[in-house]
Parts: sequence; C-alpha cells; structure tokens
Amino acid sequence: MELFANVGNIQKADYNIQQNQSKNEINSVENSQKLQKDKQDEDIQKAKKETTKEELQKLTEQLNKEMQPLNPDIKFNFNDKVNELVVNVVDKNTDKVIRKIPSDEALKIMEKMRELVGALFDDKG
Repeated sequence: MELFANVGNIQKADYNIQQNQSKNEINSVENSQKLQKDKQDEDIQKAKKETTKEELQKLTEQLNKEMQPLNPDIKFNFNDKVNELVVNVVDKNTDKVIRKIPSDEALKIMEKMRELVGALFDDKG
C-alpha cells in the first residue's frame, strides 16, 4: 500500500511541476508581450514628439510669412532645445532684437531643468 501511496505522491509532484512550468511559460509570454507593447508605445510617443516639433516649426514659418505684409515688429521662432515657441520683438530699422519672450535666461533655465529631469529619470541610469 505504501508503494501505491508513494507513486501517487510522485504523480502529484510531477503534476505540480508541470503546472508551475506552464505558469512560468505563460508569465514569460505575458512579460514579453508587455515589453513589446511598452516599446511600441515608446516609439509612438517619439513619433508624436517629432511630428509636433515639425508642425510647430512649420507653424512658426507660416506665422512669419503671414505677418510679413503687415510689417510687424514681431518674429516667431521655435527653440529645439526646450521645445518652446519664442517671440522676438525686433526694431524695424536695425533688425536688432529688443525683447525676447521667453528671455534668454529663462530659456537657459528651462534647458537646464530638462537636463536635470532627464538625468533623474533616465532609464539607463
């Protein structure tokens, strides 16, 4: 009788091992799918950012062209480093920038803040 009990225990243990292997394989597949989805989401976000940058650059060019007939004292630019629209108030006679919105100092601060945030939350670090 003891022999049959041992065989039953061995069969149960073997069944449990197979169940655990199946669960591990399922978890492995699920993790792989999650990683692929995360990578796809990351790629989509990068593409959106690039599209947004390009759209903003085109928009600033279009704004400048549309405003040129009015002969304004304002010029629009897009700053790639901080991904912000910059407005320059220019003297018509000398083409000298009178005022920049946001200022050069504010742009430098924004750039440094982006670098610090990037360093803090960098996936590689």
